[in-house]
Amino acid sequence: MKKKYLNLFNLVLWIFFFGSAYAQTVNNNTELQNAIANASAGTTITLSNGTWTNVDIDINKNGTQSNPITIKAQTVGSVFFEGNSHVKMGGSYIVFEGVVFQNPSNLPDDGDDLDPILQFRDSNKDECDHCTITNIKIDSYNGTSSQETLTFKWILVYGQYNEISYSSFIGKHGIGSIINDNRNSTSTEFAEPDFTKIHHNYFADRTPIREVNQDNDQDAIRIGNSSTSLHPSNTEVYDNFFYNWSGEVEIISNKSGENKYYNNTFKNYQGTLTLRHGDNCEVYNNYFFADNRQFSGGVRVIGEGHKIYNNYIEGVNSEKPTGGTTKTAGAINVSNGRPNSALNGYYQVIDATIVNNTFVNCDYGFRIGTNVGNDLTLAPENLVIANNIMINTSENAVDEQTNPIGATSKYEGNITQNGSWDLTNGVDNNQTVSSGLLISGTDFYRLATGSPAINAGIGTYSFLDKDILDGNRSSNYDAGAEEFGANGTRLPYTIDDVGKKVGFAAPEFILNIEENTFTSKGIIMYPIPSKNQHITIQSNDIIGTIEVRDLRGRVVLKKQIDSKLGQIETDNLSSGTYIAKVQGVYGRFVIQ
Repeated sequence: MKKKYLNLFNLVLWIFFFGSAYAQTVNNNTELQNAIANASAGTTITLSNGTWTNVDIDINKNGTQSNPITIKAQTVGSVFFEGNSHVKMGGSYIVFEGVVFQNPSNLPDDGDDLDPILQFRDSNKDECDHCTITNIKIDSYNGTSSQETLTFKWILVYGQYNEISYSSFIGKHGIGSIINDNRNSTSTEFAEPDFTKIHHNYFADRTPIREVNQDNDQDAIRIGNSSTSLHPSNTEVYDNFFYNWSGEVEIISNKSGENKYYNNTFKNYQGTLTLRHGDNCEVYNNYFFADNRQFSGGVRVIGEGHKIYNNYIEGVNSEKPTGGTTKTAGAINVSNGRPNSALNGYYQVIDATIVNNTFVNCDYGFRIGTNVGNDLTLAPENLVIANNIMINTSENAVDEQTNPIGATSKYEGNITQNGSWDLTNGVDNNQTVSSGLLISGTDFYRLATGSPAINAGIGTYSFLDKDILDGNRSSNYDAGAEEFGANGTRLPYTIDDVGKKVGFAAPEFILNIEENTFTSKGIIMYPIPSKNQHITIQSNDIIGTIEVRDLRGRVVLKKQIDSKLGQIETDNLSSGTYIAKVQGVYGRFVIQ
């Protein structure tokens, strides 16, 4: 108990000495505008609890990494922006957090568009770098019924190294993405990588204007556009939860290169995660539970150099609500390409690697060489489909619209049970089995003891060191998304996780962790508080992965320690309080 009070005392001291500099509470729009005009690095502007109407935050200021400019709610969930409210941020190291957007009214439009709710640029179009939107909620903040066909993007991203985290986006209706990293200039400057991070957010209850996919531009997240699609973005979209989602075929629309999509959960949805334009992206460790909703799929692949691995896809259904079957769905859909395609067309799939995915109760497993416009004649080349496992595919485990198999492409080590199979059984280690492949688990279908998928992996893939649960893969690895007995703990998100692990108010889960729960597993960290460049960790068992977050929930350090005694280097961490997670338990520590 004494140690708990000492840790709390350290936290209070830190807040007093480091967190209160240039802090002020504002009670109305006039005070807010004055505070913004006078803000400098280290300023914290606290919005008093209550309803704020027609707020226009337009800031161009520069904070620093250790002293950002912060505009935040006095109490998370008790500050409401209503009416015609907008936030525009230009400059650097600005944080906006804790506010709920609701009850919109009198939103002006120009006949084509409505202004975004939040932008990473100011009214002069000066962009924001190293800026953060965190712990906010946008709740059904839509235009009127007469404005539903106008483009209304909730968040528009510009600049570099920006972040959107621990927020809830609920009830979107009408045209326009929730988050649009537009990169809409074709100049070299704006086509540079932007390194955006979008994580631990909750996207729910989107409704289409008409039937699903009858109108375009109804996605959750769009990264780039066709004009800049051949340039890398290096954006990461991870640990998000998409629930009860219906808009268009593209829930996530990738339109740039070298992006990563991982650790996301999709539940009760229509559409797919679509690699529409751009090359060299990775899609891995995602859970898809379509719940047999029509017009649902897993991952759609277009372009070059993509890697799709360790994904679990269950219950997808390619039927259209209006009748027939869409060519854009299936557990994993690999498109044909268009000869001499324009940037906004369909580039040929080349050098795609699709390995170690698990499909359960899907209508189609793989759909290869799909042709949505009847003019896509370039079949995939250098395509590798290996070590995937499928159970209960009702139509085809492998549905080849065209035949990519030959000298440049291959299927190997794939296993199916209780479904049709278009490959030659026994060739290249592809096989069908009658039973024992998977068993129904609490969260999803798992490998059964003695499963033919165990130790059945073929080929060497340097990126395949973990499984979907974050367990370590062995050198003699399994087929499918899970490694049997690896004891990983990363489960799919559920509704119970909203407000705790993902979405609005989730950081409160981190802040309310009991002090020093490390003691339950005999874990010790010292010295605390630390003035050194490292902290020592000691455990009764192998330490494993240690993950360190700041008080906004951002992962700032991650390290694997394969012994009972180790150290983490803290010289790159600023003074403050941090949360460490080791062996599934948490503890606080302070760096002075």
